[in-house]
Formats: sequence, C-alpha cells, structure tokens
Amino acid sequence: MPAKFSMRKKRVVLMTVCLIILGSCTGTSMQIGTNLTLCCPGSYSEYSDYAVEVVNMPLFLRGYVVDEFDAAFQEKGVTRDDRINDLRVVLRYNHINLSSDQQEIDPFIRVEAINVELNYIATIEIEIFETSTNRQVWGGSVSRIHQVVPGEYMHEDRARPAFEQAFRTVLASYPPLVSDES
Repeated sequence: MPAKFSMRKKRVVLMTVCLIILGSCTGTSMQIGTNLTLCCPGSYSEYSDYAVEVVNMPLFLRGYVVDEFDAAFQEKGVTRDDRINDLRVVLRYNHINLSSDQQEIDPFIRVEAINVELNYIATIEIEIFETSTNRQVWGGSVSRIHQVVPGEYMHEDRARPAFEQAFRTVLASYPPLVSDES
C-alpha cells in the first residue's frame, strides 16, 4: 500500500509543478526586461527639468510609452519641460527580427499576403543627456520578445502596466533629485 501512496503523491507533486510552470508562463506574457547601460556620472542634484525626444517609435506606441516613462521619471523629482530643461531624454525604438528569412518584414506593417508568425525583439533605449554639454549621464533599455500571429494587434490595456513597471525598474538606479529643504 505505501508504494501506491508514494506513486500517487509523486503524480500530485508533478501535476502541481506543471500547473505552477504553466501559470507562470501565462502570467508573465507581458513582462518587459530591463537593462542598465550607464549610471551616475552626472551632477544629479542640478537636474530639475527634462525634455523628451522620440526616435523611430511606431506611432501607436508613442503616446502611452512616453506617458508611462514620464510618470516613472517624474517620481525621481524631475519635471518635464520641453522648452527649457537640464536634461534631454531620448527614447529610441528598435526591433530585431529573430528569423533570418523575416529580416525585411516590418512587424507593424502587416500585408494581407503575409501569413506567418513574426518573432522579434522590441527594444526602447533610454539615453539621458545634459542639455548644456550634450554629455550622456544615464542610459538603460527596456525590451521584450514578441511572437505575433497574423491578425494580432497591440494590447494597450495590458501593455501600459508592463511599461510602467519596466520604466520604474530600469530607473531605480537613477538618483532622485535631492531637495535643498531640510
């Protein structure tokens, strides 16, 4: 009898592990990775305002990606002023198709004749420069591997919180503005 119980227990444990693995895969489908590339050579207590420049970003992403970046960056104590500022933030989009036979396919311009799944890495590089010197003082990126089937579209409602969390995570190393008030 103990051998049957042991086999039954093994099956239950195996089923539980499989369910945990499957659940974690579906739960992180919108997870965005982060990477810090340059940190902290600037005089951060002197930076209070920033401007945003967007490069190569698909139009449908631009609005809410910039909004989520603004929210995360302003938590550091800086404010956005596109006219007079201490910092210039460049948000640069790039994607790399993972399949060599799909290098010429733009994942955002889907022609009806293209009926293949696209696999690519989408990256937004964040470069922060001092406005007065044009010296880079901080850098990072957020990225995600995409598997897009024909007819699929961007799910903004699910993507917004993922971008918000990714920007907060990558900006965690950016020093907060030190207040002169004591």
